[in-house]
Amino acid sequence: MRVFYKISLLITVLSFVACQDPVDIEVPSGEIALVISGQVSNNDSCHVKISTTSDYFSNAGVNYISGARVSIWEGNTEIALLTESSNKAGYYASDFKGTIGRIYHIEVEINGNYPANFIGDWVSTSDTLRACPQLDSLKQETLDRTTNPRAFLEGEYALMYFGDIPDTKNFLRIKRTLNDSVFAREIIIFDDFGVDGAYFGGSELFPPISIYGPFEEPELGEDLDTLTIRIESISADFQAFLTLVNSQQQVGSPFDAPPALVIGNIHRKGDVEDYAFGYFSVVGTNSNGLRYKP
Repeated sequence: MRVFYKISLLITVLSFVACQDPVDIEVPSGEIALVISGQVSNNDSCHVKISTTSDYFSNAGVNYISGARVSIWEGNTEIALLTESSNKAGYYASDFKGTIGRIYHIEVEINGNYPANFIGDWVSTSDTLRACPQLDSLKQETLDRTTNPRAFLEGEYALMYFGDIPDTKNFLRIKRTLNDSVFAREIIIFDDFGVDGAYFGGSELFPPISIYGPFEEPELGEDLDTLTIRIESISADFQAFLTLVNSQQQVGSPFDAPPALVIGNIHRKGDVEDYAFGYFSVVGTNSNGLRYKP
């Protein structure tokens, strides 16, 4: 009877809705905003991407900003100019790599046939390139519910061995790549609160971290999986930014609070209240990898 009542009520509601006259609601389009993002590290080329947000009701893709002047600064010295890619509009890069302990920011000058609110000079907040823990090794091991670390599903897992840098407040981001495909939407961050200076993989108290698994057995003729792990040492501000971004990606209920405005560290030169979206991160990095062995 309860099921029948629910179905009947649903039919009644649908019938009521079907009888309504269409109502046209005019929703104003949001203002197109500037987006600047990029990174400098001690191991990879410096890069910056400049684009715009898109109108919610538009079928057009993201627009990219070409012809900008983009430079990386070390302290108060302009250290390198970034060159725009010839086949990827709005993407700027330089072979420059940062040095641990130095302070970096970018400056972006936009001119040309763009909205007036885009034109001018933009800068990122200065940040220090921090030392990153050494990722000593990735090892493949069989885990189940009795091992340390434990695994709910028995199988072959990748375990990460590394030591935290002592006497320093560390925020670490982990990026995983499987067969050259990055887990693009995942954000893995942790800090060393309560585990300062610990070595993960050196004791029962601090076992290695199970970072991926179980591996899937390859089909006949398929290549074996290759996993790469990258650790980034990030600032507290970037950690807070990524945490907020991650919270906006979660699917909630209609009763959740509205999404928060995600503001990064890019603003107009001389006016911190006039901001662009995006984040230019300054990170120390280390990487390691393994190839699955059946």
